[in-house]
Amino acid sequence: MSVTCEDDIDRIIKFVADCNAKFENSKCDIRESALGGLGVFAKSDIAQGETILTLNKSSIFSASNSSIANLLCDNDIDGMLALNMAFIYEITVFKNTSHWYSFLRTIRFHDDKGRLNLPPSFWSTNGKKLLKGTSFDTLFDALAPEDEIIQGFETAVNLAHNWNEEFGLEVPAEFFHIDEKQREKDYKLKLERFISVAYTLSSRGFEIDSFHETALVPIADLFNHHATKPDLKFVSLYDVCDKCGEPGMCKHLIAEEFLEAKEQEKHTPATGGTGTATIDDNLINRLENNLEDACSNKSADDEDDDDDGIQNPDECVDLVLKNDVSQGQEIFNSYGELSNVFLLARYGFTIPGNQYDIVHLGPDFLEIFRKDDKHQEKVKWWSQVGHGLFSAWYAQMRQEEDEDEQNEAQSDGSHQEVNSEIEEESDEDEDEDEDEDEDEDEDEDEDEDEDEDEDEEDVLKSWLSRLYIDFSGEPSPSTWALANLLTLTTAQWDTFFSQKASHHITDSIINEEKLPFLAKTDNLHTKKILSKLLKNKQLPTLTDSHAVKEAGVTEAMLQNSRILVQSEQEILDRCLKRLT
Repeated sequence: MSVTCEDDIDRIIKFVADCNAKFENSKCDIRESALGGLGVFAKSDIAQGETILTLNKSSIFSASNSSIANLLCDNDIDGMLALNMAFIYEITVFKNTSHWYSFLRTIRFHDDKGRLNLPPSFWSTNGKKLLKGTSFDTLFDALAPEDEIIQGFETAVNLAHNWNEEFGLEVPAEFFHIDEKQREKDYKLKLERFISVAYTLSSRGFEIDSFHETALVPIADLFNHHATKPDLKFVSLYDVCDKCGEPGMCKHLIAEEFLEAKEQEKHTPATGGTGTATIDDNLINRLENNLEDACSNKSADDEDDDDDGIQNPDECVDLVLKNDVSQGQEIFNSYGELSNVFLLARYGFTIPGNQYDIVHLGPDFLEIFRKDDKHQEKVKWWSQVGHGLFSAWYAQMRQEEDEDEQNEAQSDGSHQEVNSEIEEESDEDEDEDEDEDEDEDEDEDEDEDEDEDEDEEDVLKSWLSRLYIDFSGEPSPSTWALANLLTLTTAQWDTFFSQKASHHITDSIINEEKLPFLAKTDNLHTKKILSKLLKNKQLPTLTDSHAVKEAGVTEAMLQNSRILVQSEQEILDRCLKRLT
C-alpha cells in the first residue's frame, strides 16, 4: 500500500549490505510491478528451497530495539502503538543518528501528491459512499471510525509531552504538537498523520518473535501479495526471550530458573527437620555455568560472524522460496487467506478475482423481516434457538459424512483431505456461548436489563454474520436454512414444533426430524426468495472515473472500491445463475 520509490531502491540495498545481510540481488531485480508500485522479479531461474534474503534481527526495526524502547517499556506501551511511536521518533527526532534511518525514510505514508494514506474508516464522506452497502460496510462495520486508534493517538501525544518535560526529549512537532489557537483543525491534521503512519506500518509489518513482535523488515516488505500461489515463506524463530530477544538460555531465563528453584526450596522442608532449607550450592553453580556456557557460545558465534559474515541462524529472518521461479517472473509473498475487505482494511489494496471474497446478506434478510410481520415468530425462533441448533446438527452431519469419505478413501489406498466449513461455525457458536457466560459472570453487578440487551445484540450479530454467499456463488448453510424457514406455511410451521410455547419461544421443543428440511438446496420457493433478495441488493455503481472529481476521493480509493464492488457483483451474478 505504501509507496516506495525507485529512487529508494539503492538506499535500501545499501542499508541491507551495511548490515552484513545476504540478498540475492544477482538473481533478483526490484522494479515496477504491473500490480502497482514495486515488486521483486527473478533475473534468472531460481530453485525451490533457495534463500533469497537473510537478515540479522538486529537490523530489522521494531519498538523493542528502537531508540525509545526503554520509555515504551516503562509506560507499558506495546503492539502497533509502540511501533507507530517508535517509527515517528526515529524519522523526526533521531534521524541521522538512528541506525535504521536510511531504511525508514524510504517508507512513505503519503502518495506522490502528498495525500495521506488513510484506511476507509477515515475516508471522507464521499469516499465512504464508494463502499456503502458492501460487506466492508455491513458485515465488518469497517467504515466506522476506529476508537482504539484515536485513543492511541491521544496516549502518544500525552507521553510525548511528558517525556519532553521529564527528560527533555524533543516532541515530534508535526505529529504530536497541537496548536491550541486552532485546536480542532490542527488536532484533525495530526491525528490523520498518525493514522496514516499506523496504516502504512500495518501493511508492511512482519511477526518476528516474542521479543520484537511486529517489525519492519527491509526488502521483505517489497514482495507483493498473491492470494493462492505465493512463492515465499518467511522464516523466523519465534520462541526467544521476550525481554532481550536471545534464543536459548539467556541471563533472564537463568534468573527465572534460579528464582523458581529458590521459591521451591523455600517451601520444601529440609530432610529430617521442619526449618527452611538453603539452596543447594550445586544448583547455584550449575545455573552459573549454564549462563557462562550461553555467553561463551554466543561469543563463539560472534567470532564466526566476524570471520565470514555468516550470522547465527536463530538470530536471523529468512525468505525462502517454496516454489521454483522462472526468469522474469515476479516473486510473490502471501499475507494470508484474506478477502478484499481485510486486504483493504489492513494493507490498503485489493485484488481482482479474490477467492476469499463473500457477499454478506444480513441486512437484506432484516429488510424482509421489517416488511413482512408474518415472519416475526420464525425470526425470533431462529435468533434464540434455531441458529445454534441447526449449526450443531449440521456440523455433526458433516463430520459423519467426512468420516465416511475418509474411510472410503483409505479403503481404496488413498487419503483424501476433507474440509468442513460448518465446523468453524459451530465452534465459533460454542466460543460465543462461553464468552457470553463469562460476560454474565463479570457483569453481575450491572443492570440486568442492559445485560439482556447486550446479549440480544451479540446473538443478532452472530447469526447475521453467517448469512452470506461465497466466492463460487453458493449460499452458506445458514442462508439456505433461514430462507427455507421462511417458506414454511402456517400449518408447516405449527408442525415444526412438537409443542407450542406458552409464553417464551425458547421453551419450544423442536422436532429435530425436521432439521434436514432446513438444509435443502432444491426448494423452488426458497430459490425464489433468494433470487428476489439478490436482485434487490444495492451495491454502489462505480463504472466511471467521474467520482474522482468529488471532494476527498482519490484515484486509489476509486480503484480499490471498484475492484471490491465488482467482486461482490460477480458473486451475486454467479449465485443468481445457480438459483435459476
